[in-house]
Amino acid sequence: MAARVIDAGFALVYLRLLGRTDVGSYQFLVVFTTYLDTLIDFGLNALVAREVSCGRVSAAAAFRAVNLLRLGLWLVGLVPVAVVYGPLRPATNLSAEAGLAGWVFYLALLPSVLAKTATGVLWAAERLELSAGVSVLSTVLRTALGAVVLFGGLGLVGLATASVATNVISAVVLWWLAASRAMASSAQPRVATSELPLAAEYEGPEPTGEHAGAARWLGESWPLFVNQLLQGLFFWVDALLLPGLAGNAVAGVYAAAYKVAGGAGIVSSSFTLALFPRLARATDFAGAYRLALRVLLQVAFPLAAGIALLAEPIVAVVGGRDYLPDSAIALAILICYLPLSYANGLTQYMLIAAGRQRLLTGAFVAALIFNLAANLVLIPRFGYVGAAWVTVASEIVLLVPFRLAAMTVAPGVSLLREARAPLAATVLMAPVVWWLRDSLHPLAAAAAGAGVYALALWSLGGIDHVQRRLIAQLVVR
Repeated sequence: MAARVIDAGFALVYLRLLGRTDVGSYQFLVVFTTYLDTLIDFGLNALVAREVSCGRVSAAAAFRAVNLLRLGLWLVGLVPVAVVYGPLRPATNLSAEAGLAGWVFYLALLPSVLAKTATGVLWAAERLELSAGVSVLSTVLRTALGAVVLFGGLGLVGLATASVATNVISAVVLWWLAASRAMASSAQPRVATSELPLAAEYEGPEPTGEHAGAARWLGESWPLFVNQLLQGLFFWVDALLLPGLAGNAVAGVYAAAYKVAGGAGIVSSSFTLALFPRLARATDFAGAYRLALRVLLQVAFPLAAGIALLAEPIVAVVGGRDYLPDSAIALAILICYLPLSYANGLTQYMLIAAGRQRLLTGAFVAALIFNLAANLVLIPRFGYVGAAWVTVASEIVLLVPFRLAAMTVAPGVSLLREARAPLAATVLMAPVVWWLRDSLHPLAAAAAGAGVYALALWSLGGIDHVQRRLIAQLVVR
């Protein structure tokens, strides 16, 4: 979360210095590079966290096999990079400078091969404070270098070069942390490996064994990769389509709104990632899922309502008044996705922890088909407004099959039941925020709204005895 705050601070700089058009190109480069990053990840980090955490394979063996796989995947990624930044560049409205920056951004993913696997090993060891610390430091470094190159007039290529330098440093530090804090204390699997799916490849150092292991890792991880890729495609496909269908200026407006909406998602992702290794060992999936879902919805509803009501002052601070009113309109619509996204993200990792990741694929395929078709129809006619509403609707499309899949693992958990109290408390909070926003000040509106929401949630019985006990334990600590 600290890294996201710093990144948001950097957005104050680049949104102003680049302008709407270059921000649209930058958003395209970032999203396309994120897809390539998904290819390199291949769902392997979640698998490393699950298998090493459960003691099915040693951390050191997983580190060797997965790094080898990811290096091969990086080489595979050179093909789409050459196509998009070569023959397809005119169709995406990218300048020659943007195309060069895209190549440099992809080069920056090479050291992330090592960094990603090290992060997965630390995740399995539940040492997320270490990878989070590196994330904060790398964000500070990337922000500082990015500000220098932007003020120096180096533009998109300068930002990409700053990314290369930052990723190299992060990879070295994460490798050292994983080797000294996770792999050294997990040299051998904690359980007998002969009965477990990923065990055979780690019984010896022979090259043939490592190649066999790589094949088994791919066999287990490809459903996770497909799910990650489909998830990324359905969630970010609008950012790829907007430059070509509506122009880079409209894409820049949408990017400013997405910067805020995406930042609000960090609460859910941080919570879910921290919870995942314990979910993988849980004996009561329903109880753990119910409590986690309740907590996330209690955060999501007031956060979404507050951002929607305060969209104009938020955008004025983040991007400047040049982005008003368009980005504020886009943000007020976009943020409606937040409660749905929080619930879907938790459900996704709960199913992965239970080894039911294949149930996710059909849901992501349906969401992607809907998202792509709806964007192709609505973006040319309604621009960023159409793209924003499609994002919200896509989360609803994803929610239905996710809920059906969740019932097979965590029966008895009701989304509507857990949403009832925080939704009612948010309805009581919203008029206070709306009135104080116009009559006093947005900060006063946010503070008063938070107080009203907390009081209303407690009065409505939204905080149950389990949460009260956990809050008491945190206070004691």
